[in-house]
Amino acid sequence: MASLAEKPAGDSENSDRARFDQRVHVGVRLAGRYRLERELHRFSSGEGPGPQAWVGFDELLNREVGVDLIASGHPRAAAMAEAARNAATVPDVRFVQVLDVADENGLVYVVTEWVTDASALTQRLARGPLSVPLATRIARELSVAMAEAHACEMRHGALDPDKVLLTSTNQVKILGLCLETAMSGAQMASPTDDVRAIGAIWYAALTGRWPGEDPAFGLAAAPRSHGKPFTPAQIRAAIPKAVDQLVEQALEAGDSEVPVIESAKTLTSSIAALPRMRDESETTDVIPRPVPRRAPVYPVAAPTAVQQLAAPSRGGTAGRVPRGVLAVILGVVVVIGAVAAFQLGGRNGGSSTPPPNSPQARSGSSAPVTPQQLSIANASIWDSDHGQDDVQRVQQSYNGSSEGWITTTFKDGPDITSFRKGTGVIFDLGSAQNVGKLTFTVGVPGATVEVWTADAGLTSLPSVQNSAPPGFAKQATKTGVGGGEVDVAFTTTVKTRYVMVWFTSLPHQDAGQYNIAGFRDSLANVKIFS
Repeated sequence: MASLAEKPAGDSENSDRARFDQRVHVGVRLAGRYRLERELHRFSSGEGPGPQAWVGFDELLNREVGVDLIASGHPRAAAMAEAARNAATVPDVRFVQVLDVADENGLVYVVTEWVTDASALTQRLARGPLSVPLATRIARELSVAMAEAHACEMRHGALDPDKVLLTSTNQVKILGLCLETAMSGAQMASPTDDVRAIGAIWYAALTGRWPGEDPAFGLAAAPRSHGKPFTPAQIRAAIPKAVDQLVEQALEAGDSEVPVIESAKTLTSSIAALPRMRDESETTDVIPRPVPRRAPVYPVAAPTAVQQLAAPSRGGTAGRVPRGVLAVILGVVVVIGAVAAFQLGGRNGGSSTPPPNSPQARSGSSAPVTPQQLSIANASIWDSDHGQDDVQRVQQSYNGSSEGWITTTFKDGPDITSFRKGTGVIFDLGSAQNVGKLTFTVGVPGATVEVWTADAGLTSLPSVQNSAPPGFAKQATKTGVGGGEVDVAFTTTVKTRYVMVWFTSLPHQDAGQYNIAGFRDSLANVKIFS
């Protein structure tokens, strides 16, 4: 009896890919909420369809998300899920946050934060090198973040210019902590490898060249000497010597007598010790010309007249003035000088020092009190939806993120108080503090924002409800704000632990590729001052 022919391995692989493609395509919803919108990248794989990176849309929270997915039976699936869960334990906000990890319907998928206003460092470097201060700040941000990850025993393992995002305000975000290595199937790197990667990124940002032997990331390879790349200062003369040497130490490319930096923590402290550099973006090409202060003009022309009258003429005695006339003129000068001194010095016996209780004395005796920024310990959402409006982003309202916290999109508006009394964020200072002002950024013009503070004795927040929080008092209302910074100064200093920024009216925004049309806005860069 003839034996059955074995099924070719290629057919099995094609069948697996066909089944995978049936489950993964534009429009598919994962967990009933994450809609796949656009494929970004496919990782190579020797066995079956490899991992894929997508842009998705969270229909529940009305926002874009990143989605990395792989077939459940793939050899990398378990490592990918574990890497994502490990990455989620690192608290540093510079890392793109992991929002969800699941294994269902034959797919393992990881949902991550999507930074909408950012571009990869690779794209920025395509236009040329960065300023020395900006490149150095990026290196510092990377080293601080990686030091935090290493303290949690996590490695990146695949850090490069493609994994570094810069927002429109040059905030740094890092993609793929642990996850990128797991998806590519590479071996997990050591902490020192992450330090070398930061050194390479710093080098590229300073010079627009890649320090490796071959071109990479759209950059030409740096010239080399004795097997090592030229130092950054050899390529770009404007780079300070201290920066040049530190990059060499991070890259392990310096001379043998120069100590090598082995840890992200050491690199962080070394960058912090550099002389302070002012970012070129903060300077101006036009330096205001100081206006010369004009000396006060007093009626003292008489001495000149005296000289003119008293000067002898060339003819002998014809130009002389009698002594009596000179005495009168000098007397007038003395009287005028006394009057001027009296007017300048005030009516306190001729002294130029103002009375102790005068405004001049008060302003001169003590400098204006500069408000001190207070530390925000935590934040929570206050609305009628159980405090869940974009809850994953609430820290972005005050941690320096340019994207900020985004409200729900409402179908009706701009006044939302007829069905929701307001939506906003309560900021916890950790203990009762004296608060005198706050600043924050609202994304789109047209919003109405209220600022509320809690009673000094309130030490915990009540349950969320569709009203202003019990025990809170309204301090200010700002209408028509947005598109920039909002400055709210209280009429008197208030002692409180909790400060709330609350939207009661929202501007309309048209539908975008991933957002429905409706009324919404964003809150970012909240700073509270004494």
